[in-house]
Amino acid sequence: MKIKTYTDEYENQWDDFVQNSKNGTFMQQRKFLNYHPKGKFQDCSLLAFDDQDQILAVIPAAIKKEGESVIFCSYPGASHGGIIINQKFDTAKSLKLIPILIEHCREMGVNAIEMKMVPRIYHFWPSDEIDFSLRYYGFSAHISELATALPLMNLENIESIMEKNTVRNKNQAIKRGVTVKETDNIADYWRLLESNLRKRHNTLPTHTYNEILDLIKRFPDNIKLFSAFYQEKMIAGVLVFILNSRVLNCFYICHDEEFQHLRPLNLVFSSLITWGLNAGFHFVDWGISTENKGKSVNNGLFKFKEGFGGRGVLRETYRLTLEKR
Repeated sequence: MKIKTYTDEYENQWDDFVQNSKNGTFMQQRKFLNYHPKGKFQDCSLLAFDDQDQILAVIPAAIKKEGESVIFCSYPGASHGGIIINQKFDTAKSLKLIPILIEHCREMGVNAIEMKMVPRIYHFWPSDEIDFSLRYYGFSAHISELATALPLMNLENIESIMEKNTVRNKNQAIKRGVTVKETDNIADYWRLLESNLRKRHNTLPTHTYNEILDLIKRFPDNIKLFSAFYQEKMIAGVLVFILNSRVLNCFYICHDEEFQHLRPLNLVFSSLITWGLNAGFHFVDWGISTENKGKSVNNGLFKFKEGFGGRGVLRETYRLTLEKR
């Protein structure tokens, strides 16, 4: 087994591998990673090959600085990265890959390695040989965050797994004339999102408006907007990233404070759950409700998401400090 540093000549091979992997999402594809402007991150992604020069694994990664320390980390511009592997990748290969990765990073002169793993609900096949091997060679959980997800498979009665108050609020939204539909009106949604984030958190979305348009152009079938309307005015919505064929990821969620009493998000998520169920997805992922790298818990946000029946999904980042020889 050998590893090579990623160059553009591998772009098509890389993306084909991720699309056919057992634990990948579009966030590990070069088509996604390359939307970031050149030079924004110091890319040091790697590919692992077998003796026949067939790709065994890809590692989307970049260099980041922590004071004087240099860290080899999962690509900063993606929610998760980790090590993406295919169906043939087994425990023996995993135990062989990790020490090669560690030695490569030593030769690079980095001080630590950080791996932000793809959550298990996105896996098409068990992939914990990677987690085991990281721990076996000294990695430990550096950051633990908790997301909320709802299993959709074999879900016959949606309301049966919802809290009574959640169902009541959804029904009130319908009675008051709120409707939900899929729309491509990103401009109105983005104005609502920016206003919402500015008022509530004094911040802006992770992506700019032009960046999100670029991503939609790159992944036209994988980014969908479900919005609530009242008297033809958009009052809430969720921008969904279909990261792979298993999971609907609620990437951006917002509502107009003026219409919060109509409970539009309750109807938006109820409609999304129904849509995902009918489309054959396995999970709805509402994302994390922990803050400050898992050191704080937003109890209100957890309560809202869990009202739809969602429960905890761990997001872990492993780290290994490289001792000087």
